[in-house]
Amino acid sequence: MGLDNKHLKLLLDMIESRFGKQLTLEDVQKLIKMETIDDCKQYMKVMLDFYFDVIMSPSGRKASSYIEDDRNLWLQTMFSKGCQFVSLLDGVGYSKGISHLNPIIDFSILFTIARSAYESLIVFELLFVLPKTEEQQTIVYNLFMAHGLSERLKDLDENAKRNNPTRVQEEQNDIDNCWKTIEDTELYSELDPQTKAKIKNAFGLRYRFAFKDDNTLEVVKFENAHTLLKVKENLFDGIYSFFSLHGHPSYLSLIQFRDAFKDKYRADMDMAKHATQCVLSFMSIFIVDYMKLNSEVKAMYERLEEPRRFAIGMYEDAMRGEKKFK
Repeated sequence: MGLDNKHLKLLLDMIESRFGKQLTLEDVQKLIKMETIDDCKQYMKVMLDFYFDVIMSPSGRKASSYIEDDRNLWLQTMFSKGCQFVSLLDGVGYSKGISHLNPIIDFSILFTIARSAYESLIVFELLFVLPKTEEQQTIVYNLFMAHGLSERLKDLDENAKRNNPTRVQEEQNDIDNCWKTIEDTELYSELDPQTKAKIKNAFGLRYRFAFKDDNTLEVVKFENAHTLLKVKENLFDGIYSFFSLHGHPSYLSLIQFRDAFKDKYRADMDMAKHATQCVLSFMSIFIVDYMKLNSEVKAMYERLEEPRRFAIGMYEDAMRGEKKFK
């Protein structure tokens, strides 16, 4: 017994809602232009759809160590930032009595999220991508863990420490275990005295380091960390300062907010498009590098229709010229 046209349409609608509409090259070309805020939202949805599919798949949860487990969780945090960003693209209006404010977009908040996505991308690279050996990763990751745990302990006031002695001791044990894990690596025993001292002095206080070819450590600052992403020269120069300038309560951010809504020109729309391009860039680099670490997720990507693959990998490819993911 066959389906009638009504039930067939319902079935097709269900399939489309489950797997998503097939993207055409024309669809992608329209999204790339970002002529409207709706284009921004639709492009973000293409990216977020793939992130969501990875999160929901067994491949996206597969892990053989606590570090890989945290790596998968990192993907979820990037997905969350992207979702929050999209929700803000709708803008916010306000009504009181007969007075009404049409929705506006506070682009300073968009750039704050963009900065957070950038920072997450940089730390992801430091912890999961840049280490060339398992022991390099063990050292930088335990520095990262010790820093976070130490900061949480430091935030507890004396009263909280007295009332939660078991928790405090467990946290301290975890911190101590981080140091033991670092010390037990063969790499640590082979490091020169200066590098060992740098690790000891940083333990519990700092974590943003990258191993150089000679196994010495260099400090990484967000201001110039874009050089580690292997993007084309000058592409991200000054981007972190730009985010900070717009996200912090600076005089520039104040006057830009003032001028954004003059006459009929809506600068908030243009700034929102720029912020969207930034977030898409970071999410594109992130997911491509994530796929390099997880071949099963790369296989998921390769099963997508070509225009969708292009939309997801386009920014990464344009900025690096790898021509691997498009």
